[in-house]
Amino acid sequence: MGQLNMRRLLFEGQQDGKRFFLVMTLVSGVANAALVGVINNAAETLRQGGDVSLQLVTVYALVLALFLLTNRATLLYANRLVQSRIEAFRRRLVKKISRADLRVIEQLGEGEVHVTVSQETDHLSQSIPLIIGAAQSGFLLLFLLLYIATLSLVSFVLVSGFTAAALYFFVARQKALATALVDVHHREADMLDTLGHFTKGFQEIRLNAAKNDALFDHFGAVAKRLEATLLGLGNRWVALIQFSNAFIFLLVGAVVFVLPIFFAGYTDTIYKITGATVFALGPFAAITAVVRLIGRAEAGLSHLYGLEAHLEQNARPARPANATGQSDGAFTGFSEISLDQATFDYVNDAGEVMFAAGPLDLTLHKGEILFLTGGNGSGKSTALKLLSGLYRVTGGALRCDGTAVKDTDLLAFSALFSAIFTDFHLFDRLYGFDDIPPQRVTDLIKRMKLQDKVGFENGSFTTRDLSTGQRKRLALIVALLEDSPIFVFDEWAADQDANFRYLFYTEILPDLKSRGKTIIAVTHDDQYWHCCDRRVTLDLGMVLPNGAQNGAA
Repeated sequence: MGQLNMRRLLFEGQQDGKRFFLVMTLVSGVANAALVGVINNAAETLRQGGDVSLQLVTVYALVLALFLLTNRATLLYANRLVQSRIEAFRRRLVKKISRADLRVIEQLGEGEVHVTVSQETDHLSQSIPLIIGAAQSGFLLLFLLLYIATLSLVSFVLVSGFTAAALYFFVARQKALATALVDVHHREADMLDTLGHFTKGFQEIRLNAAKNDALFDHFGAVAKRLEATLLGLGNRWVALIQFSNAFIFLLVGAVVFVLPIFFAGYTDTIYKITGATVFALGPFAAITAVVRLIGRAEAGLSHLYGLEAHLEQNARPARPANATGQSDGAFTGFSEISLDQATFDYVNDAGEVMFAAGPLDLTLHKGEILFLTGGNGSGKSTALKLLSGLYRVTGGALRCDGTAVKDTDLLAFSALFSAIFTDFHLFDRLYGFDDIPPQRVTDLIKRMKLQDKVGFENGSFTTRDLSTGQRKRLALIVALLEDSPIFVFDEWAADQDANFRYLFYTEILPDLKSRGKTIIAVTHDDQYWHCCDRRVTLDLGMVLPNGAQNGAA
């Protein structure tokens, strides 16, 4: 399976230079066998008391140069091929991640994505060139065996049989190693997830010694399981190394002690065969040395292709080029957006429904300020994600002006929204704003009263090391720069001081409304409920009876 994955990686798509690579590999193999022949010829001449001629030295130098040049050419080509394919794979995978449904990414988890996309591709970029180099050594080994065949068919059968048996054993053991490496991948992902608790929850564990100790004990248990898995893998690898060393001595012993039984009186031939066999040990060692890399590459490619298949299976449907549908920007003229008996199922990795939200009936009118209220876990954030198209409804419909929004139009529909959720991410630069006037950003920084904390240089904020409330203000600056028709605020004011909370409800929201923007905000600030046009209360993922009220109520 791994070999199939590796072949898929290397040979799918365009094959520029493939013929050149094969020719150079063949020439390199022939040159390697020729070098052994020249060396054996020179050794035979010296054994007989003769002098090595200048012509033989010249031939040796030319053949050596040919071998080194062709060998270098094949290795350089292999490295370029591997790096370009892995980079293309990495870009393709990240592109599919960027277009995946939010729920798919939430279920995958940060540790799994990082291990698969980052660690696996990095390992492949380092190991596959070595594997290809070992494959080239296979060609060299083949030509050396053919050279031995020209000396003696019996010797060829003996050496080839030993070599084939050893390689068969290595391939069989490599498959067992690949199975163990799958477990290593998941253990590493678990360790990264656990390690993340130390950095993301450092304040909590620093204040609570019992929690800190318990987390450390849990990390120790996770690390111990990883250690046990790696130890078992290492023990198998040690057995392979021992077999490799034993094979080398067994093969040389067979050539020196067994072949003379068949070649009594032909010591010159045995001498040449022994020399060729010793030269063949180098390529054989190169092949066996990468067995562990082959297993690791097999597991890595399996995870990468598995992740890609999972993303494709759960990807948002793309609108065919010749299909009818809403074009980008076509939704900007909307009058109302609604959830019509919408439901959403939260499922686990096994596809089992853990809990469901809805049915939900909720309408957002253009140009209004709508507040969502309700207790924790009432479904407010889920409603926001359904309304903005981040979650695809399981049942019911998401409608725009009464027409159900097709899955193929969700990307165009979601472009209506700029959102700041409770778990918002502040990017390292203003992506998508290459031509933004710096003065405009500076003016917004002043409006957010952050001019003493942060500046704007070279397309990014000078720092993101701020309090949660201040980071939310930076996120608001980004949302204002996006200037989308609809603004979504998920408890944005919760981390603001009293003065800026007042500014948000009495100045920023009315200013957005005056510019024709539509606002939907989750809030618990009952003293500001009069600042909205309508307020809707949710509980258990549904709008409460009589839960829709005007702002003054």
